[in-house]
Amino acid sequence: MKEIKRYGIFFFIAMGFLQKSYVSAQKQYPADISGEHSMTLVWCDEFDSGSVPSAGNWVHDTGTGNGGWGNNESETYTSSSDNASVSNGILTVKAIKTGGVWTSARLKTSGLHSWKYGYIEARMKVPPEKGTWPAFWMLPEDRSYGTWPCSGEIDIMEHAPSTSGLNTVHSTVHYGDSAAGHTYASCARKTIAGASTGFHTYGVEWTASFLKFYYDGTFAGSAYYKNDRDWTEWPFDKKFHIIINLAMGGTLGGTIDSSITSAEFQIDWIRVWKEN
Repeated sequence: MKEIKRYGIFFFIAMGFLQKSYVSAQKQYPADISGEHSMTLVWCDEFDSGSVPSAGNWVHDTGTGNGGWGNNESETYTSSSDNASVSNGILTVKAIKTGGVWTSARLKTSGLHSWKYGYIEARMKVPPEKGTWPAFWMLPEDRSYGTWPCSGEIDIMEHAPSTSGLNTVHSTVHYGDSAAGHTYASCARKTIAGASTGFHTYGVEWTASFLKFYYDGTFAGSAYYKNDRDWTEWPFDKKFHIIINLAMGGTLGGTIDSSITSAEFQIDWIRVWKEN
C-alpha cells in the first residue's frame, strides 16, 4: 500500500509539472512584445481533442459566397470532415479536387469569440502547391462602419505560390470608405525557408495605436499606425473574429497547377492574449 501511495504521489506531481509546463508554453509571446506589455492568454485552440474542429470555437462558412467569395476563387467550402479534420494535435484544412470540382473549408470564430486589441498568433504550415491560397485573418464581428472594406480586414498571414512565390508570406490591412474606395497597406512580406515544409508562427500585435506583424516571434515589417486617421483609414477599433481558410485560385491564388488533386493547410494552435 505504501508503494502504491508513493507512486500515486509521484504520478500527480509529474502530471502537475507537465500541466504547468504546458500552460507556461501557452503564455509565451514574442520578446519584442513581452518587454513592453504584460499579457494574459484569454483564448486558444490547441486542436488536441476530437476529430473535427470544436463547435464551441468554430463555425463553417459553406458554399461559394458571392462571386467566389469576392475573389473569383474556385473552391466550394463544405462542413465535411474530409475538408477539415483534427488529429494528433493538428487541424488540417484540405482542398480536394473531385470530378474537376474543388472543395475546401473556411472556419471562423464569428458569433462565438471575438476580440478588440491584443496579440493573436498561430503556428502553421502552408501548402506548396501552385494555386493554393491559405490565409489566417480577421474580419469585424459587427460591420459598424459598413460593408467591406469599410469596417476593415486584418490579414495576419497569406501565402500564394503562384503569384507571390513559394514560401513568401505577407500581412496586409484593408480599409476604405466604399468598395470603390478600397485601399490596403502592405505591412510585412518575407520569404521564410521551409514555410511549406515545417511549422512557423505568425502573429499580430493590435493596439489602439498600431498594428504590427510578427513571423516566428520577430517583428516582420512596417507598422500601420492610427495617428490622426479617421474611420475610413482606421476602422480597427471594434471587435474582430478569426478566420482560417484554404482557397484555390482567385485573384491572389492565381493559376492552379492542373496536375494536383489535393492540398493541405495545417494548424498546430491558435492563441489570443489580452493586455493586462
